[in-house]
Amino acid sequence: MRVTMVIPTYWSRSKEIGWKEGDAIYDHPTPIDEDGTLQRTLESMKILDNKNFKLVLLLCPTNEEILPQALDKVKNIVIKSEIEKEIETYIFTPNELHEMQKLQKKKFNQDSLELVKIKGYSSVRNACLFSAHVLAADLCVLIDDDEVFENRKWIDMSKEHINKRMYGRTVYGIAGYYLNKKDEFYDDVTMKPWMTYWDRFGSKTKAFDKIIACEPRIKITPFAFGGAMAIHKNMFKIVPFDPNVTRGEDIDYLINAKMFGFDFFLDNKLSIKHLPPKKSHPIWKRFREDIYRFLYEKSKLDNQYEVSNMSYVTASHFSPYPGDFLEDDLEDKIFKANVMLALDYISQNDLEGCKETVENIYLSKYEAVPKYDTFTEYRKIQKSWETVISFVSRNRRELRAIMEKGNLSSIEQKLFEQKRVRIKSEDIVRLLSEMEEFKNFTKEEFKLLEPFIKIRFYEKNQFIFKEGGKDSKLYIILRGCVRIIRYTEEREEILIANICTRGILGETAIVNDRYFVYAIADETVELLMVEQKDIENLIEEHPVLGNKLLRMLLEKLYFKLSNNNDLLQKTLNQNTQIND
Repeated sequence: MRVTMVIPTYWSRSKEIGWKEGDAIYDHPTPIDEDGTLQRTLESMKILDNKNFKLVLLLCPTNEEILPQALDKVKNIVIKSEIEKEIETYIFTPNELHEMQKLQKKKFNQDSLELVKIKGYSSVRNACLFSAHVLAADLCVLIDDDEVFENRKWIDMSKEHINKRMYGRTVYGIAGYYLNKKDEFYDDVTMKPWMTYWDRFGSKTKAFDKIIACEPRIKITPFAFGGAMAIHKNMFKIVPFDPNVTRGEDIDYLINAKMFGFDFFLDNKLSIKHLPPKKSHPIWKRFREDIYRFLYEKSKLDNQYEVSNMSYVTASHFSPYPGDFLEDDLEDKIFKANVMLALDYISQNDLEGCKETVENIYLSKYEAVPKYDTFTEYRKIQKSWETVISFVSRNRRELRAIMEKGNLSSIEQKLFEQKRVRIKSEDIVRLLSEMEEFKNFTKEEFKLLEPFIKIRFYEKNQFIFKEGGKDSKLYIILRGCVRIIRYTEEREEILIANICTRGILGETAIVNDRYFVYAIADETVELLMVEQKDIENLIEEHPVLGNKLLRMLLEKLYFKLSNNNDLLQKTLNQNTQIND
C-alpha cells in the first residue's frame, strides 16, 4: 500500500507586521520571523519504525506575498531536521499548483483544477488529497504541524485495518485522536456558566467516552480529528472536503462521506500528541465560528433529497457529538448561550466583548444561515472533484514532474546511487514482507527467494521493457514511478497506467512469454527483478514456494484484467449516461 503523509504548514507575515486585510485567517500561523512547531513534528517522525512513505509539506502562506520567505523557512527547517534523508520529502506550494492549473488550461483547455486552492482550511485539506493523488497514493495520512509522534508503530497502525471488512463495512477511513500535554484525550477546559446551553465540551466528553475510552479498539465514529486521519483512495477520489465550510472541516468530511456511503472508523490505540500554541482569539469570536459551521452543516442535512447512490443522513447518525449541535434546537441554544456570555462580559466590564456577543445572536438569525441549497451546491462540488481526480489520473506524469521540483530528497541522489551496491539481503526481505502481495510468505520462503532476486536501476525516460520483448522478467518497484504505455501509429503515447513504489510489473510476460506494452521510467527507478528462468528453477527446486509465487502472479494478473474490464464497462456506461 503506497502511503503519502501530508502536513499543511501555515505561515503569516512577520510578528511586527501582523495580519492585513485580504490575508487568510488561520488559528495560529507561524510568523515568518519565528520558527514555530514544524521542526518538532519532523524530528518526532524519526522514531517511526516504518518510514516507507512519501512526506508532503503543504506550504500555506496567509498571503502569497510572503511565499518566497516562507518557502526558505520551511526548506531550512527540513534540512535542519534531516528528515529528507530518511523519508522522501516534498514541499508543495501555491507556485506548483498554479503551474499545474496553467498546464491544464493551455494544453487541455480545462479549468477543473481551479477547485483546488491552498487557502482556507477545507480547501487546504483538498490540496492535501490532491497532492497525495498526484503521487499515486493508495492512502493519504493527514497530520498537522503542531503534533508529536510518540508511537513507533503509528504508520503501520494507521493502515492496519484499511481495506478490510469491519461490522459488514469496508474500512476506507481511519481516525486517530489527540492527546494533550497531560496525556489525556479530554479537552482541557474549565466549564463556565454560559456553557450551560452550549455544552459542546460535555457532548464531546460523552462521545470520547463512547468511542475512545471503550472497547472494541475499532468502531464507527461520528467525529474525527483533521490532524489524525487516514483516507483510502477509494474514499478520497469520491469525497472532497467542502470548501464552503470555514471551520470544523474534519467532522464535516465525515458527514459528506456518510452521504456517499462511507463510514469512518476510530482506532482507540492510534493517538498522537497535540501541542498547539495557546489560542489568542476571544471567546465571542470562537463562538461565532462555531455558529457559522454548525448552521451550515445543519443546512446541508436539512436540504437533502433523494439521490441515487447517496444515503440520507440525520443528526442522530453523529450523536452525541456533533449531532447534539445539528438538531432543531440549535438556534435556541445559540440564543440562550450568547445571552449568558454577554452577561458574563458585562460582569467583567468588557463592553466590546458584550457587543460582539449580542452581534452573534443577530448573525445567527440573519447572516449565518446559508441562503442557498447547500446540499445541491456540495453535489456540484463533488462532481467537479471527480473531474479533478480524473484529470490527475490521466495526466499524472506531467503533474508529477511539476511536483518533483519540490522533492527535497532528490539532493540525496548520490546516496541513492551508492545504495546500488550496498543494499542488503535483509532489506530485500523486509521490503517484500511489507507488500500486500507477499503477506502470506514466511521468513524461510523469503530467504529461499532472495538468491533469485537482482537489483536494477533505470534513469528517467529509460525503457524497462518494450512491447514484443521476450526477455520475460518480473519487476517490483522499490522506489519511483513507471508509466505503462502503448503507441499509436503516429508514435503518440497512450497512457495505460502509472505504477509506483511497491507496484509489480511484467507478470503478463511471465505467463505469456512476451510483453504487450512498454514500461518507461518516469524518474530514477530502483527495481527488484526476477527472471522467468529463475522462477522456473524455483518451481523445480522448491515447488511449494515456486507455485505459491506463480499463484500470486496469476491472482495479480486476474485482478488487472478485471480492473481493465471494469474500466471499459465504466467508459461504455459514461458514453450512454444521461446526467441528472
